[in-house]
Amino acid sequence: MVNNQLDEKITCLNDTEIQLDVRIREGIARRTEEVDVEIAELRTKIDNATNILTRWGCTVKCWIAVSLRSRKISRPFSGLKSELRGVQNERVMLTRKRPEFVNKGCSNIIANHAFIADNISFYIGAVGEETVINALAQLSDEYHLFNDVNLRFHPPIHWREKNDYIKSSQIDHIVVGPTGLFLVETKNWKFSDVETKSNKLVYQVRRSSLALWFYLRKNYARYDVPKTRNVVVSVQGCRPGQKLDPYIDITTPNRLCEYITTRTNTLPADAVDRLVAVIGRTV
Repeated sequence: MVNNQLDEKITCLNDTEIQLDVRIREGIARRTEEVDVEIAELRTKIDNATNILTRWGCTVKCWIAVSLRSRKISRPFSGLKSELRGVQNERVMLTRKRPEFVNKGCSNIIANHAFIADNISFYIGAVGEETVINALAQLSDEYHLFNDVNLRFHPPIHWREKNDYIKSSQIDHIVVGPTGLFLVETKNWKFSDVETKSNKLVYQVRRSSLALWFYLRKNYARYDVPKTRNVVVSVQGCRPGQKLDPYIDITTPNRLCEYITTRTNTLPADAVDRLVAVIGRTV
């Protein structure tokens, strides 16, 4: 592939070089004829002059024209000549350094493949989140959706159970509506991964849920903080009624809206508006 690209580039430079060379040679030929005609006309005037002053004036003009002949012919094409030299130099350079460019191009291809491999999980995750956003878009206007919520804490909050300090937390989706407050974590994992990585996933969701509680605690009395229902959306499927632990449910994108809307209403309209205003300050 790199070799083909270099071949195409060198061929293109060759074609450009030929075109410029033709334009310069044809232009110089035309200009030479024009300048020589001017000189010939001056010589004719010298021969036909009837007095010495006229002959002298034409002689001076002719001498100047002859002296400047080469410059007058070549000067209009200095730009094209410079362009031609640039094309020739680039062609020579590409030909001379061809092995170096091939090696570098191959290294770039390898690096690009490595980049894709390193970031494939990010791409898969982004596709999963888009799937969940499309599903949540089916909720009625009573429900409010926040995507990619980032919480930051200064100073960090202390997670006593894990003896960990939380400086920041990223939450995929938060839904607020009559049926409550929902923290939604999206995973575009294989069905088997949801189970094999369950400990890591439980840690992640519980950490995000605690961070959200601490954030809301700044705006509510301790025992008035709305209860958060944690749910993991497994894009590639899960078992019906599956849970990661007693406080983390698992569902799929096509059952997500039903999961949210079929619960008992717990938040009146004013409580929903207040919660939406508080969370809205984070985005």
